[in-house]
Amino acid sequence: MRPVFREDTPVDTRGNKILFKHYRDAAPILKDRLGKYCSYCELKFPQTHVEHIQPKSLEPQLENAWNNFLLACPMCNGIKNDSNINSSNLNDFFWPEKDNTFIPFVYEKDRAPQICSQLSDNLKAIAERTLLLTGLDREPTHPKFNIRTDERWHERNTAWGKAERAKFNLQRHPTNAMREQIIDTATSTGFWSIWMTVFQDDVDMRRRLIEAFPGTCSSSFDADTQPISRPGGQI
Repeated sequence: MRPVFREDTPVDTRGNKILFKHYRDAAPILKDRLGKYCSYCELKFPQTHVEHIQPKSLEPQLENAWNNFLLACPMCNGIKNDSNINSSNLNDFFWPEKDNTFIPFVYEKDRAPQICSQLSDNLKAIAERTLLLTGLDREPTHPKFNIRTDERWHERNTAWGKAERAKFNLQRHPTNAMREQIIDTATSTGFWSIWMTVFQDDVDMRRRLIEAFPGTCSSSFDADTQPISRPGGQI
């Protein structure tokens, strides 16, 4: 899961913080800052929804609060829906705008995101709740997986195939132009974590991926693009 930097509340031309009259008004700014990617599954989707970390139905005072916003695809948004999330249990989950969410999850071919085996038991429990929250653990053997409505599995596999072919082509033609072309393909496909995984041994490509996907939290990685704990986060 890509760690993102949402930045502070946007300001108007006079430097005053924007007070959103409706949460949907924040969508263009969120998409500009984070890209048109689901904050959870990383699917690139033209109709990403403004996602309320703490559901607006349960915490109506946060309905138009910038710090409560992310972007989500219809599937992740629909599964998370009105889950009971509030200020008292936020730390029961990992959040891409707060934690380095690239650390707790492992991406493998033909699998849903898996939990990193090197985590402590406490962090594994948080990672599991995070996957369940948006159904990111669903794959064809999962009892709730619906191939007719859940595109995430198919699109994730498609991205994996593109990334593998790109890596093969780069080995045959190791040019800067090829690297630029791969970044164009990656940003148009989405699933940043998959591209980072497939190119795990190529520091230059990983740097480019971190820079190319809008809003990626670059401070969550060291100079060699290895993930590091995020200040203020749980991981």
